[in-house]
Amino acid sequence: MNIFLGVQDLKVPVWEFGSSVMINQLSWNSIPWKNRTWVDSGGYQIMKKGIKIDIKEVEKKYKILNADAYMNLDIPSMPCEKVDERNFRHFEYLYTKEINIIPVIHAYNTDDIDKAIDFYTQYTDTVAFGGIVPPTLKGGRKIVIYTYHYIKKAIKKIHVLGAGSPFMRKIFFNADTGDTASYRIRGAMGHILIPGKGERYAGERKKSWGTKKVTREELELLFSFLEKTHYPYEIKINDWINRSLINAWVMLYSEYEGESWEIKLSREVDKLSRDEIKEKIISFCKQIINK
Repeated sequence: MNIFLGVQDLKVPVWEFGSSVMINQLSWNSIPWKNRTWVDSGGYQIMKKGIKIDIKEVEKKYKILNADAYMNLDIPSMPCEKVDERNFRHFEYLYTKEINIIPVIHAYNTDDIDKAIDFYTQYTDTVAFGGIVPPTLKGGRKIVIYTYHYIKKAIKKIHVLGAGSPFMRKIFFNADTGDTASYRIRGAMGHILIPGKGERYAGERKKSWGTKKVTREELELLFSFLEKTHYPYEIKINDWINRSLINAWVMLYSEYEGESWEIKLSREVDKLSRDEIKEKIISFCKQIINK
């Protein structure tokens, strides 16, 4: 899976790693690097904050940014709900403006998932799956995993929004691309990623947000990994910017070695037929609707 590192501003220069980059069109007016760059529409933030934005404004910003690809101006739906028809109109508008636009499909009801796939595949062989953000959506991760595989079996290429960490990559193991900005959030909270293990608290505050404090052995494992993979900066963990840089590097070059029920379930669901997965999603949706 090719990983796009989400970049909010110029404070944490992860683009210097040469990785692919994802930015939000609401936050940027130009792109100061030469890395492969995709642009997110900010659809979730627009919905959450009640921002009013016209598709023509998005078109203008996209053309100013001059990136490699752009996410459709997407209006998210909760699991099992209907697709918002404006998503189709936004996609068609941007597509006709010769913008390399990537449609987004959420965990709609199965009829609307199929409707979206039929519509978008007239124009492109790539879609983004937006079902995992935010993680608190009703229905939980089970329906997200089933829905991902239901879409994946009908699409040639799939990008999973928010699934760039080693753990998430193992769940969405057959995705083509994913993105993450969690390296920065974790760094700011005092957390560092230990290769193959997960996150640990390395800050100086008493509050660790429920995360285990890093041990000497784990630090030795991290420092050894950074040296072996030729980490390009001086190794420091006493400030949030350096922790964030280390976290981004670990995300790019390490694999999660543990197991979880989500990882096991994803492998099992991948073996099912699309019709079998559809029946399971319909069953989940009935439970959600009846709650």
